[in-house]
Formats: sequence, structure tokens, C-alpha cells
Amino acid sequence: MKKVIIVTGTPGTGKTTISKLLANQIDAKYVPLTQHVTSNKLFNKVDRSRGSKIMNLTKTRANLRNLLLKEHRAVVVDSHVPDIMAPKGVVKRVFVLRCHPKILKSRLRSKKWKKSKIRENLLAEILDACLVEAVAYYGRRAVFEIDTSHKSAGWCVNRAKVNLRQKSTRKGRTVDWITRLNREHSLHRYI
Repeated sequence: MKKVIIVTGTPGTGKTTISKLLANQIDAKYVPLTQHVTSNKLFNKVDRSRGSKIMNLTKTRANLRNLLLKEHRAVVVDSHVPDIMAPKGVVKRVFVLRCHPKILKSRLRSKKWKKSKIRENLLAEILDACLVEAVAYYGRRAVFEIDTSHKSAGWCVNRAKVNLRQKSTRKGRTVDWITRLNREHSLHRYI
């Protein structure tokens, strides 16, 4: 039974808002991975330069698998690390949230992030880091992209719910920031 829905994407794309709303609307358990790792002490150390915890992947995988075995409802996992969440056989869908780099930069600035961390995350978004990881681990048929750039959280959740009713994602248009930024003559600002 496939009951895990992963919502992933570069920080600032809307994962937390959309994951919570989706979990609420489909009566699923919401698991914010960062908080889960912290509250269950599933990290090895702290990377002071980035201001983030280094997750113990082995412990996190085992802990999540136990949580999934005990949970009878669907589970929505919110994380920017899509490939460690759950065994492939229990994942129904992986939603990769995308956001135009200009908008993403503004969102990360409003969170008072360091310039170096903003740059790192903008490059990750432009180079499809979360998408590549999700497709490599779960396969293209399980992965669906949602561009949150100019859309409300409600619109994004409705799009996800429609997609969940399908057996697999339909190969549709994918986000291509490099081509778009080239057309906008702004790629040089990010790379």
C-alpha cells in the first residue's frame, strides 16, 4: 500500500505551507523532517558555517520506517532531501516544488538568510538538485513538479490532490530555469 507523499524542493519554495495544507485536506499525518530529526536527535553534528544540523541518514531512515509502519493513515513528509524518506514501495508520489530564482531570492532574503546560503540554494534550484535526486531515487513516474512562483498555496494543493488521484504522473512540462533565465537575459545574475 503506497501511503507516503513526499513534498520536497529547495528551501523557500513553499514546502511547509503546502505540506501542512495537503496533509490537513487529505487527513494525513504531517511529518516535517527537519523538526523530526531535531526532536528525535537524529543528527550527528552541527555545520556551524551553514547553521544546520548534519542528519544521521541511517538513524533517520530507520526511525522513519518505524513511524510509517505504525501509522495507519497516509503520511505527508516535508523535506528538501527527497531520497532518504521512505522505501520506494510505500511512496505514492513525490511533489517537487519549484520557484523562479528571482522570487526565491526574495523569499530567502525575507527570512534573513546569509548571502552565501541564498546563493547556494538559488544554484540548487536552477540546477534542479531536488528534482534530480527525487527522479534518481523514485523514478520519473512517481515525481511531479509544481511551480509555486505565482500560485497560491491553495492552488498548489489542489494541483497535488488532482495528481494523487492518478496512477502515476503524466510526463508533462518540466521546469527549466536555465532556458527561462537565458530568455530573460538574467542567467548571469545567478551563475
